[in-house]
Amino acid sequence: MAGSEARAALRGRFELAVLALAGVAATLAMVWYRAWQVSLNDYSTEARMPLTALLHGHIWTFLKAAPSYGPSLELRAPFALLGSLAGGSPLLIYRLSALPCLLALAGLAVWIAPRLRSAGRGWIAVLLMLAVCVANPINYYALAIGHPEEALGAVLCVAAVIVALRGQSIWAGLLLGVAISNKEWAVVAIGPVLLALPEKRWRALLTAGVTTLVLLGPIALASSSVKAASGRITVNDGGSTFYPEQIWWFFGTPGRWLPSMAGQLLHGYRWPPSWLQGRAHLLIAWIGLPLSWLAYRRGMPRQNVLALLALLLLLRCILDPWDLVYYPLPFIVALLTWETTVKHRAPIGAVAATLATWAIFECLPNHLSANQLALSFIVPSLLALAAMSRIVYRRPPSEGSQMPCEQAVQSTTRSSFGNWLSRRQPSGVSTVRSSIRTPSSPGK
Repeated sequence: MAGSEARAALRGRFELAVLALAGVAATLAMVWYRAWQVSLNDYSTEARMPLTALLHGHIWTFLKAAPSYGPSLELRAPFALLGSLAGGSPLLIYRLSALPCLLALAGLAVWIAPRLRSAGRGWIAVLLMLAVCVANPINYYALAIGHPEEALGAVLCVAAVIVALRGQSIWAGLLLGVAISNKEWAVVAIGPVLLALPEKRWRALLTAGVTTLVLLGPIALASSSVKAASGRITVNDGGSTFYPEQIWWFFGTPGRWLPSMAGQLLHGYRWPPSWLQGRAHLLIAWIGLPLSWLAYRRGMPRQNVLALLALLLLLRCILDPWDLVYYPLPFIVALLTWETTVKHRAPIGAVAATLATWAIFECLPNHLSANQLALSFIVPSLLALAAMSRIVYRRPPSEGSQMPCEQAVQSTTRSSFGNWLSRRQPSGVSTVRSSIRTPSSPGK
């Protein structure tokens, strides 16, 4: 009987893996359909030349020319090397370099699916989770614009929190350091990772710091001056392009018109305010610490730390004045993971966030003015922020205020995610709170 159960479990995982890889193939097919954009996207202007230098062994050239997310190119270079050795076109090399980012999403989906099934959810919920995680249209836009590392960073942040919940401080710090090196907005995950760890938080911080220094330090040092290095790594967030889909839009100086991402002319162009220059990304980088401390003070359950991560990633989208269609992708991935592994439900919220992102960034610019488009972003974003804040900061009911029957019901309906955590915590470890002290740096 045990052998048949093991074979059935193995068969189920194989089926999930096939479905996830099919989603990856569908995403690559969408990129193939828009192949002409690869020669015009950010990969061509920012990453193609340094990646080519790295593939040909010109390490110093790569370090001097690499963008702030240069370590992501290092992580993806082994895949791109296959296309380079085969004499493939730049388009093929780009597709292969994006493959590990899609595989990371597929791996997360395969990890979630059996937990969703064990919670009693049917295949419809599993297929919906796979569709949102792997075949999400926002994944396609991230690839088409030239930033597949956004998906990789999302998975790394979620994985760091999950590993931290299991009490593995070294692995949590390593994943966090790789995530920050991959894309610097991942600094917002520092607070959630520390809150998720039951102990040895200093070890996770030290590991994350060393990992970030090893991966990102050479790129900064290779610049001709410290000023040049900081200019590349701290992205300019107050440039002349000031899109309406952001919280700061109405603080800008009105102009005449704005060319949108869809190629339309949006009336009511605004210039960014001077006081915003260089400050929005600093706010994004530092706001995670006080908000994580507030969650700690409010007694947030440790399993809701994924909801805290989703909240901080949503704030990153709201506060960034250079907000593009793929920016909400990490928020969607974190929200999907929390919904499926903690709430044990189909990712309804992640689906809604995906549809809203697609509508605001891709459909509405053809029909609305710039001010109307800004409102279409601000209103649902603030509503989503309020909903996530209620989940994270609502005080849990005290045991003394519950009736004995309510306590019995809660004890018998404890989530399998909580059981999974308790089985993997070190012996003698309780949920311990500690203060959080960590350096942070602005990220793109």
